[in-house]
Amino acid sequence: MAYNNLLYDVSDRIATITLNRPDAMNATTDELYQELQDLLGKVAAYRDVGCIILTGAGRGFCAGADLKARKDDMTPLQRRARHRWILKDILEPLFRIEKPVIAAVNGAAAGAGFNIALACDFIVASENASFIQAFARVGLVPDLGGLYLLGRVIGINKAKELCYTARKVSAQEAADLGIVNHVVPHDELLERARAIAAKITAGSPTAIGMTKTLLNKASNSTLDQMLEYESYAQTVAYLTPEYEEGVQAFREKRAPDFAAAAARG
Repeated sequence: MAYNNLLYDVSDRIATITLNRPDAMNATTDELYQELQDLLGKVAAYRDVGCIILTGAGRGFCAGADLKARKDDMTPLQRRARHRWILKDILEPLFRIEKPVIAAVNGAAAGAGFNIALACDFIVASENASFIQAFARVGLVPDLGGLYLLGRVIGINKAKELCYTARKVSAQEAADLGIVNHVVPHDELLERARAIAAKITAGSPTAIGMTKTLLNKASNSTLDQMLEYESYAQTVAYLTPEYEEGVQAFREKRAPDFAAAAARG
């Protein structure tokens, strides 16, 4: 698939999506969002993809919205409709897609770029990466789900500090805060992300997809609700070819081939 603002590659059941506007630090435009919406919809349906890596070309992950492409002639209602489109058709599908998404943050993740990374399942960051909720610097509120996501990751008080002050956070501080799972040498970023993705793709696609969905629901659900969701999900898991393959592989003392089992189902 050819896009103007994205690169896409699949290898060993790992899809790599690269934001590809390096001259603009991969700042977002409506065209980039349209392409990402299209690609996420397609990747969600691909059985040959078990995990997704999202990264950026050049020296930045994503610098947030491209202010040079802003549309000053929009009415408030038009602006709200545009923003809802980005949230409902790009941000929410990225968060909810039933395939794990690893953000491989290679440089600056600013504003919307920071929150796009937070919408992924977890973050592997280059030692050169940085994170900033830059919205206060231009008189805006955090968008792209940041008001929902950041506090759930680092706690509400720390989230308020980062949002109010628009302070830049290094990769190591982001790891200390719990934003980043792993900080690695810059030249090893994609290698480490792919190594983690390979472990994920060795698992059961159905079980991992349901696990992601339920973990995402957990913070907004009661214990009783989660136990009920779990009972349904586990019942479904017991009925899958992947479970049968896992049991058979255990008996035969070999590694299970969950991807092949899922394809048979």
